[in-house]
Amino acid sequence: MRPDWAGGEGMVWGLSWLLAVLCGSMAAGGARGQGPSASGITLDGLLRMSPAEIESVYRQGTAVAIPPGRVRGTALLAPGTRRARVLSRGARLLWQGKVIEPDGTTAINRFLGIRMIRGQLYQGPSWLDGAPSLILDYRQTSRVYARNRDEIRQVAPGLFLGLMYDRTSTPPRLSMSFALEAID
Repeated sequence: MRPDWAGGEGMVWGLSWLLAVLCGSMAAGGARGQGPSASGITLDGLLRMSPAEIESVYRQGTAVAIPPGRVRGTALLAPGTRRARVLSRGARLLWQGKVIEPDGTTAINRFLGIRMIRGQLYQGPSWLDGAPSLILDYRQTSRVYARNRDEIRQVAPGLFLGLMYDRTSTPPRLSMSFALEAID
């Protein structure tokens, strides 16, 4: 079995499992947050939104290229609940975001500050609504994440909203959402 990074698949699988357990609340209820404000979408606003509100914001986003280099990531865990901010900050200890390669066709996730889990980045139709999205597909590049596919749209200047799907179910199941912020 080919490892996806120098530390081996076991550690990555364990980290992925822990992150999945923490965020198994994409569909969880709880206190509903505020929707987007008149001043625009912010990361803090996304953390306060319910899963339905996050989907609505995603539907309004646009498929534009993510600037090359590091983009800071925030897993949107237990969205719309009181624990969303704490869980998302805790998850940042494990997952810090992605690195977009200069050619714009590859992105690599950063776990524990280390580049791991490479995916192919291209534009394609969203599984949510069929509209154009940036797709980060791991099927050909990672044994650990082969079951996952990310979709990403820009929702505010420098702020991207992503949906992670589990492709092993029929139809594919939305497993979590995340935000990416361009780092200057």
